[in-house]
Amino acid sequence: MKRLANTLAALALALLAMGCASTHRLAERTRLSQHPIHETRMTNQPGDGYVPTGVWRIRGAQNTVYLVGTCHIVSEEEIPFPSAFYAAYQDSREIYVEYDALSFSGQWMTIRSAPGLIRWLLAHQSDFNYPKGQTLANHLSDDTVKQLRTLYGADFARKQHLTPLGLLFWDELESLHGDNAGGVDDLFTLLAHRDSKPIRALDDGKVADLIIPTMDSILATYTRKLAERGPDAVLKEAILDHPDEDTDWRHGDVSAAEKEVAEMKNDAPALYQKLLPERNRQWLPRITQALRGKRNTMVLVGAMHLVGNEGLLQLLRDDGFKAEQMYGIDRPKLGEATSTVSQHQR
Repeated sequence: MKRLANTLAALALALLAMGCASTHRLAERTRLSQHPIHETRMTNQPGDGYVPTGVWRIRGAQNTVYLVGTCHIVSEEEIPFPSAFYAAYQDSREIYVEYDALSFSGQWMTIRSAPGLIRWLLAHQSDFNYPKGQTLANHLSDDTVKQLRTLYGADFARKQHLTPLGLLFWDELESLHGDNAGGVDDLFTLLAHRDSKPIRALDDGKVADLIIPTMDSILATYTRKLAERGPDAVLKEAILDHPDEDTDWRHGDVSAAEKEVAEMKNDAPALYQKLLPERNRQWLPRITQALRGKRNTMVLVGAMHLVGNEGLLQLLRDDGFKAEQMYGIDRPKLGEATSTVSQHQR
């Protein structure tokens, strides 16, 4: 469920939380100064100190395309990324992303989407907030309330008036604030604009039409889970247990991503088709066109777009291309000595 939210709701919530993006705001949000952006260590075979990463190399006739599985929201503890992410960027002359927040079209989509998002929030106020005189203490066990009070500290006084559904939803929104950083794609979008590398959006403006259906689906899924399992169990799993950071995107863990895809397909089959397979098929001609070009290209998409029979890796294999998973140094340090891509790529 959390990955479903991060797939496209991350965009929707970001529109509310951030407004129109700017290079300065994105630099702060992505913790730009903490990234070893000139890192070049990368290989297509395991070696001493090298781990698998979410970067795949695909050879064209005259160039290389790096297909990169990303996470749209990362914690500060997940920075820096494995070295192959930076090495793929350094070896590329053109960048493809799902959505370019710094472009005119991206800014316009933000402006165009905001009124609908505000109307959606207003329409669901009663779902997210208790009526006067009721709080979480009236609907949760004493132990759950105690744990939430400890977790939120002074902020609990405000949050106790939210319903469990509201608490789950606003927890997603607040993941865009505080210690969390902008996504992997945000960083390389910023770098491409700064370095004057051509950057192209895989999605068109129609993707904004999926935002409200995505929010509806998340709301329906959380509502069903709360009814089936009870609010104490759902809040414990989603908020209180502090699940470990997602590492599957860092290391290209296909099995973990496939599990998330299967869950999304089961929870919201119609939306799954629109968010993943349909967009994958829409993007595929642009990626294969890049493979027939002369420029090395980096293509950044959410990790869920890569896996399964309808994922981009399989679609590219069906078109006759071979994808090699790349290896890199996990959490390379700033200023650490690096080697060139050509020395480490086999």
